[in-house]
Amino acid sequence: MTSPPPLHPYNPHKTALTPGTRLGPYEALRRNGHVYLGPQEKSMTIRTFWLNLGWLVMLVLTVAVPLGLDSVGRLTYFTSLAFWAIPILYLWPVFNMLTAEGTGRRRRALRYAAGTIVVLGIVLDFVLGFLTLRFPGCSEPAGSGPYLYCLPAVNGRIPVEELLFYVMGPVAMVLVYACADERWLSKYNPKDDLLDLKLIQLSPRLAIVAAGAAVMALVLWRVNGNFPTYFVFISAGALLPAMFLYRTIGNLTNWPAFAVTMLYVIVTSLIWEVTLAIPRQWWGYEPSGMMGVTIAAWSRGDAIFPLEAATVWLFAPFSSVLTYEFAKALTHHPGTTKAALFGSVAKHARTTS
Repeated sequence: MTSPPPLHPYNPHKTALTPGTRLGPYEALRRNGHVYLGPQEKSMTIRTFWLNLGWLVMLVLTVAVPLGLDSVGRLTYFTSLAFWAIPILYLWPVFNMLTAEGTGRRRRALRYAAGTIVVLGIVLDFVLGFLTLRFPGCSEPAGSGPYLYCLPAVNGRIPVEELLFYVMGPVAMVLVYACADERWLSKYNPKDDLLDLKLIQLSPRLAIVAAGAAVMALVLWRVNGNFPTYFVFISAGALLPAMFLYRTIGNLTNWPAFAVTMLYVIVTSLIWEVTLAIPRQWWGYEPSGMMGVTIAAWSRGDAIFPLEAATVWLFAPFSSVLTYEFAKALTHHPGTTKAALFGSVAKHARTTS
C-alpha cells in the first residue's frame, strides 16, 4: 500500500515536491506566495474597476475637456457638446454590459425614453423655436457664424448643434439613471411586481398642479400681454404624462438613482449653459415667449436667463426617468398591452363583485 505524498512544510494544503521535479514559472510564483492572474482574471479585474470607478474618470473628463478647449480658444457650441458625449461614451458600454443577460426590455426602454424627449425637443426647436429661442449666429452669412450649419425651421433657422444636443442630452440622462439603478444604487431598485398592475392611473394631486399651472399661464398672459409659450410647453411636456404615470411608475422608480441623475444634470447645466453658453450667446431666449421672471445673476445684458430655463433642468430628467421606467414596465408586463395600461377585466370584475 502506497503512502500519501508528503505535505508541504509551510502550507499543509500543498504537497511537497519530490526531488528533481521542475516547476513552470507560474506554479513557482504560486508556491512562493505570489498570485498570478491570467488574461481572464486580469480582464475581470479591469472590468470591475471600470464599473466601480470609471464614472469618476468620466466626470473629471466631462468637465476638463471643454474647459481645456476653452483655455486654448477652441471651445464652440459644437465642441461644448462633449459635456454630453463623454458620459455617453462611458455609460453606453457599461449599460450594454449590465444588460447583456437580460431580455432586452431595458435597452428598448432606453430607446423609447430618449426618443420621446428627442421628439419634444425637435418640436420645441423647429416648430416653436421662433417664439422661445434666439440663435444670433444663424443670421450671419454661411461659414462665418459660430455654428457648423443652420437648418431651416418655422420662421427662422436652428443650428445643427441644437439638434445634436437634443439627441445626446436625453440619452445621457437616461444612461446615468439606468446605470445607477442597475449597478451603483441597485440595492434601492424596487421589486418589479407587475402582476395585475395598471400602469396608467390618474394622480389627483398632479392634476391639481397641472390645473394650477394652466391658471397661472392664463394670468401671466393677461398681465404681460404675451403668451408664456415656453412655460406652457415644458409644463405640458412634464405634467401631462406625469398625471397618468406617476401614481404607478413612482413606486417602480429608483429615487436615489434619480437624485444622482438630477445632480448630474444640474451640475452640467450650471457649467455648460450658465457659465459658457449664455455669455458667448450660443443661444438666447425670446423675452416675449417667457413669463417675465429672469435670474439676474445668470443673465448678461440682453442675454436673459429666464426662470423657465432653470425649470427645464428639473423637468427633463424627471420626464426621462418616468418614461424609461414606464417603457421598462410595459415591455415586461405579464398581461396584454391593454391590460398593462388600463388593468385586467377579470381583476376589475373581482374588485367590483
